[in-house]
Amino acid sequence: MAKTGGFANFTTGEKKTGAVLLPTHFTTASQANKEGKQFGNLVRTYAAKNSKVMDENNQSLMDITDAEMNLTANDSFGYSSRFSATGDEHPLFDGQTLNMTDEQMDRLEDRLNTAQKNGNVLHEMAFSMRGDWLVENGLYDPETKQLDQDKLKRAEQHIVQDLFDKGGAQPLGESPDDVIWFGAVHQDTDHLNMHIWYVKESKETRPSMLHQSGEPKGVIDFNVKKQAESKFRYELESDATKIKRADVYEAVGNYRSSIKNDTLSKLDETHRYTADLQKIFEVLPKDLRGRWKVGNTDSLVTDDASRMAPANQQMNQLIDKMLTHELKDDYQVFQATAQKMDGMMTETHGQQHQGQLKWSEKQDNRLRKELANGIYRQFNETFKEKQPENDAIKQPFQKAKKGNFEKIRHANGIDNDHQKDMKKPTIHQKPLAPIGKLNRIAKRMTKQSRQELQQVHRMMLDMDSSRTQNVSDESLSRHV
Repeated sequence: MAKTGGFANFTTGEKKTGAVLLPTHFTTASQANKEGKQFGNLVRTYAAKNSKVMDENNQSLMDITDAEMNLTANDSFGYSSRFSATGDEHPLFDGQTLNMTDEQMDRLEDRLNTAQKNGNVLHEMAFSMRGDWLVENGLYDPETKQLDQDKLKRAEQHIVQDLFDKGGAQPLGESPDDVIWFGAVHQDTDHLNMHIWYVKESKETRPSMLHQSGEPKGVIDFNVKKQAESKFRYELESDATKIKRADVYEAVGNYRSSIKNDTLSKLDETHRYTADLQKIFEVLPKDLRGRWKVGNTDSLVTDDASRMAPANQQMNQLIDKMLTHELKDDYQVFQATAQKMDGMMTETHGQQHQGQLKWSEKQDNRLRKELANGIYRQFNETFKEKQPENDAIKQPFQKAKKGNFEKIRHANGIDNDHQKDMKKPTIHQKPLAPIGKLNRIAKRMTKQSRQELQQVHRMMLDMDSSRTQNVSDESLSRHV
């Protein structure tokens, strides 16, 4: 950052650099020892008010009532602030206070030197903020040079724990008090810089946190750093900025839902699209019947890498035709609204890298993918349209019984109505009884059958006995 030769002379009017950047630097204990430096010296270097930091221009720029001021203080985790602190003398801050006392600074200095003796790595990070972003969000007044330092400090207090816990292979500290950190607000450059330094105090012995040489690692996961940057920025944004962005998100979602619904309705109702739908259906993989969809990709795959490629090629042609003709006006509004977010993203994150898709381009790919999946879903055997929870379209698309989708389905042997009829009981059929009831009936029938068998057996025995007696009498009479 370029020096300005004064305090709070931040450059404004820049739109091509990120609103908040987070460069990182590491200093090993061995490196500091070679240079004859002490970690603890940082505290005194940045504590002097006539150096890089100052507190005289610290003022809340938002018009708030006394009640809101009290609420803000209560929501600050009990940290003391410039407005309420007693005995605080320095603009350095940590997790417990926004303005450190001499006693706190002495202890901080001792702990930093202990960390160096234990061979640990000092992490330094700088939140670099663009001047016009500070103005837009009510954090800086370029006329009076006032800066809401307390709000900036609180935002940093709220995000540092994620850096400590998630930045490395394991949490940096082995106990809640094992990480030392402090921060300072620098106002002598063209962008506002908020520096934080943090280091593990106890000696590092965990293998995953050590290099093969035995020296502790100085690393920070890139995704964790970007998340911290995003969380820090979001906490400082004004309500107006958040509402503006939310309105664009909501509008794009509503336009996408409307286009999807209108596309399916027109395809189902318009005769000239029957042939286009038939072409798609004919090249769908037959063994995937009932499971046709685009797949887990951001866009429709049209090369040989996907078995759905032939259908996707035909699908792309059909979608292009719809968005160019029948849905041209709605599609143009959708694109224009999404491009508003591109501008907002540039102001927040800076210029994109070459080859990186813009937000509007990602939304266009999402629209085409959801349109394709909506059409494939009509061809699947098991189809059930789900009502979106947060959608502006209250009535989801419903296929017409004699529409194009049903014509093609029936012509190719897919008939849900017939399957439903097979499942429904006819007029002469009675609903099946529960299985438990059937088991009880079967037991009673078995018991009755046994009783009947026993009765038949007794009757047979009686008949045999009677027949034997008759024969004997007859034989006796003949013999006589």
